[in-house]
Amino acid sequence: MKKTKGYGLTKREAQAGIVLVAPAVLLFIFIRLVPTIYAFFLSFTQFNMVKAPVFVGTGNYLKMFSDHEFFVAMKNTLVYTVFNVFISAAIAMMLAILLNKKIRGVGFFRAVFYAPQIASWIALSMIWTYLLNPPYGLVNYILSLFNIGKAPWLSSPSMAMPTIIMIAVWRNVGYDVVIYLAALQGIQPSLYEAAEIDGANSFQQFKNITWKLLVPTTTYIFVMTTIFSLQAFDQIFQLTAGGPADATITVVMQIYRQSFQFGQMGYACALAFVLFIAIFLLSGISLKITGGFKDDD
Repeated sequence: MKKTKGYGLTKREAQAGIVLVAPAVLLFIFIRLVPTIYAFFLSFTQFNMVKAPVFVGTGNYLKMFSDHEFFVAMKNTLVYTVFNVFISAAIAMMLAILLNKKIRGVGFFRAVFYAPQIASWIALSMIWTYLLNPPYGLVNYILSLFNIGKAPWLSSPSMAMPTIIMIAVWRNVGYDVVIYLAALQGIQPSLYEAAEIDGANSFQQFKNITWKLLVPTTTYIFVMTTIFSLQAFDQIFQLTAGGPADATITVVMQIYRQSFQFGQMGYACALAFVLFIAIFLLSGISLKITGGFKDDD
């Protein structure tokens, strides 16, 4: 039988492969691609999900420049993303280096740090809602034992966002620790032995070996955490619903409000595409900051 050029497959084998892949490709087209194209079309219309869409050109995109809530949501989203990405990665790297050492009970600690990743954001947010309840929550009760006043963790405009970032870091650290641990265990011990023979101290070993070899892993963590942080919704919806006084509203939260509460589906679609551009740009910035996925020689 005649082989397909470059792949070593017969024509029949290539056709069989196309048939097997076709259902997945068609599913992707109808579930992902077609709705995305339609949403892009709706972003240029005024659509309330009741009447037919009315074409308004770039009106929805121009509306953002006069929408104060959009700029507040974008600022909150960026603040949440930046702090979540950098704090999570820094803490995770330190914990991973500690857990990579031969200490008693290391398996238990690894499981404890990863445990929050098992539960959904909604379930964890409900638990934190009770823990941070101002008059009856466990956190404020513990603080009261040390004569510290009860803090309005989620009801104060100045404390709500830092509290949500703290919760996000708590959940994300476990996943980042596992990724860093896998990378650390791939570093040859002989590199540290050679550095020690050359007189390098612990900091020099970290700077010249550990940090450099963890750059691709750090890049992956930065990019993935950036993408997920920019799409934050579940935890904020459950913890604060964007309040108080829009102190925690994010772009995805605003998309939800505009589409399902105010019936402005066209404007919501425009917001979604602006968010897509922001994710693309900030992911590129994360790659630039960390130097990309290439290993240092």
